[in-house]
Amino acid sequence: LAALGMTAVVGLAVVLTSCGKNIDYMGLFMTFNESPDERFAQSMEYNNVQHGYDHYTGIPDEYKVYAMSDIHVDFSTDNLDRYVSDYLADTVAAPFSLCLGDVINATGHWDYFAEHVKPVTDAGRTIHYVVGNHDLYFNQWPEYRSRLHTSTYWFDVQTVSGYKDLYIGLDSGNGTLGVDQRDWLESLLKEKKNQGYRHIIVFTHTHFFKKDTSQGHTSNFNLEETYDLTDLFDRYDVSLVLQGHSHSRDLTIFKDVTYLRVDALEDHYPDAYYTIFKIGNNINYEFIKVN
Repeated sequence: LAALGMTAVVGLAVVLTSCGKNIDYMGLFMTFNESPDERFAQSMEYNNVQHGYDHYTGIPDEYKVYAMSDIHVDFSTDNLDRYVSDYLADTVAAPFSLCLGDVINATGHWDYFAEHVKPVTDAGRTIHYVVGNHDLYFNQWPEYRSRLHTSTYWFDVQTVSGYKDLYIGLDSGNGTLGVDQRDWLESLLKEKKNQGYRHIIVFTHTHFFKKDTSQGHTSNFNLEETYDLTDLFDRYDVSLVLQGHSHSRDLTIFKDVTYLRVDALEDHYPDAYYTIFKIGNNINYEFIKVN
């Protein structure tokens, strides 16, 4: 029986790894590349040794932040091009925007993606990314890391009147923060608690509240980690938690924290949107349909 069981496992692995180049079937069930703790260590090396943390100053007291998620680039970038065009045409938008993960659909498309977001950096603006599960499939983390460098970090904004907002990007590509990233997050929130931030905004890929089965078992954090993190966000007065992953929007307010899941920007998706946030004393947002 043991031999039969092993044969079945090996057979299943062979079938799953040969089913197609666009879906990493084995990656849906187990991780073969770096663990969340290993990716966190590599992100921290980049943040603390090579790059540091970004600070935006001289920003209007009320400013706009563009955000997109789940682009799933393969050989078509119509919606991404629309996002880039709209963002660059908006001369009063913040000099940074957010991407909540799943940049790539499968392997072999990073150069294509990079070509289509290059106008943003050419214009002196920045896109802040976090990794999604599709960005990890087919062992793509080394490619992500070589191009985008980090998936756990923070940056802050100081407005012309001295208001400060803190943004925290988290790596949830495997549906968990892991031990080290979670401890870093709490330490960061403790450190920043009394520094006078108007808003703390967390952005990540995997969402916290599962309300449908669209993404199967990859769709959210486990319950214990959800309890822990939602308590953490409440204790440290996080204003907004942004998530993607399920390709459909959802608004949940839990313990006075707003959890907003945004739509997908993927081409050929019937309801593709990006989101514009208006950050002031309050946070408002609107969804922009692109197809």
